[in-house]
Amino acid sequence: MFFHGAGFTGSGERHLNSKARLDLTERGVRIAIGSADIGQGTRTMHAQIVADALEIPYEDVEVAQPDTSVVSDSGPTVASRTCMVVGKILEECALEMKQRLGGLAPAAYHAKHGSLSVLRKYEPPEWIEWDDHSYRGDAYATYSWGCDVVELELDPDTYEVRPLKLTVVQEFGRPIHPALARGQIEGGSAQGLGYALLERVVMRNGAMANAQLTNYVIPTTLDTPELDIVMLENPYDGGPFGAKGLGELPMDGPAPAVVNALRHLGLDVREIPAIPEHLVTCVSR
Repeated sequence: MFFHGAGFTGSGERHLNSKARLDLTERGVRIAIGSADIGQGTRTMHAQIVADALEIPYEDVEVAQPDTSVVSDSGPTVASRTCMVVGKILEECALEMKQRLGGLAPAAYHAKHGSLSVLRKYEPPEWIEWDDHSYRGDAYATYSWGCDVVELELDPDTYEVRPLKLTVVQEFGRPIHPALARGQIEGGSAQGLGYALLERVVMRNGAMANAQLTNYVIPTTLDTPELDIVMLENPYDGGPFGAKGLGELPMDGPAPAVVNALRHLGLDVREIPAIPEHLVTCVSR
């Protein structure tokens, strides 16, 4: 039997056919998309993109609740696409609406002409080529890049690991909201350290036996070392104001960096989390 999957690679975004809508209101505009804000600052970031593109105050931009009966289907809130893909559609909606307003402020146009809506769908860059049959071509329009360097201490008696400093360099186009982006990098990096050193899943009879915060250890501020965050700008034309996706990038690098540091100390680490019980078995004989 042969299985083949593409997910969000290749023609994935074409199949999603994601859309975004921008509605004129008495005060300004309303964003109508299906992207959910689950703490990553989506509502703020999208409103900022629209406000900047329309050249109106941020306070004049409203974000509708992602109720699928009233908003456009902008695709799932996954895979680092919320800013680059959905944000780009919103930028295009805002630029089209700005042109249709003819120089009038949204409130002034609404008072004179009534309601106005702009609906746009995502159009991948023309240069992307992908073959669904051979599974070859441009899997993604672009990539974000990162580099992590960790400095740590190892107790030679207890094999406890203490990270001292984590330097994180992230290139994701252009930060739309630098403070939110920095917070996402800091949180994701701390999560990556937990993945590397603390978060051990214990399975028993097919179920997770330590599924509570009392016995599943995650990093606290005392476990988080000094973080040196560097955001490199390399604008991407296919994203809003040059932005790319940040999403999963911050948590991808810390664990490999920790493992490499431990291997540099002579420990043959082959799995994570690198808890003392495992590290004591990794000493070179």
